Amino acid sequence: MLQGKQKRAQETRQRILVAATNLFNEGNFNAVSTESIAEQANVSKGTLFAHFGDKLGLFAEIGLKELKTCVDSCQEAAKSSPLNGRDLLNQSLMEILEYFENQPEFLRIFIDVAGWEKGIRAENFVNVAISIDTLFQSIVERGQQDKSIRPIDPKLGAVSVRAFMIHVAIGRVCGEYKDTQEQHAEVQKLLSLVL
Repeated sequence: MLQGKQKRAQETRQRILVAATNLFNEGNFNAVSTESIAEQANVSKGTLFAHFGDKLGLFAEIGLKELKTCVDSCQEAAKSSPLNGRDLLNQSLMEILEYFENQPEFLRIFIDVAGWEKGIRAENFVNVAISIDTLFQSIVERGQQDKSIRPIDPKLGAVSVRAFMIHVAIGRVCGEYKDTQEQHAEVQKLLSLVL
């Protein structure tokens, strides 16, 4: 009996995630209401709140999942890429920055989530941050092997790259950089300071 309830709860949760993802992809975060999500998922608002707490929690979960998919894709592509470490790091960084540029509302939430200390959102954020650092660290190590990246503690290099990523993403979303090329140039300048 318990397995049946758990299965229905997972199916309901998945319906809510699919409905919310579709609606968020059609409009921005503020334009999507919890009522419209619940209606499209064919659940009550109370059920939506029971699963995700609030619209922010739902949006954060979707965004973290999508960002993790982006990072995993970069990690997989890195395995067979012929690029040297520096170029591969730049390519991976730009792909993640593109995600943030396409999801500016999620960038704000990503930064907010970084300050949460407890709960599933905090755990999900930590897992995504670790996957980003793992990606960057493996690429820094590769770059050190092929001599395209100067010697530095790879873990420190990875954390530095993540900090640059957030800095540049905020700058792009806020209009500090007028286009992707300007953002790309800023990334290159920042990376050259450390790597």
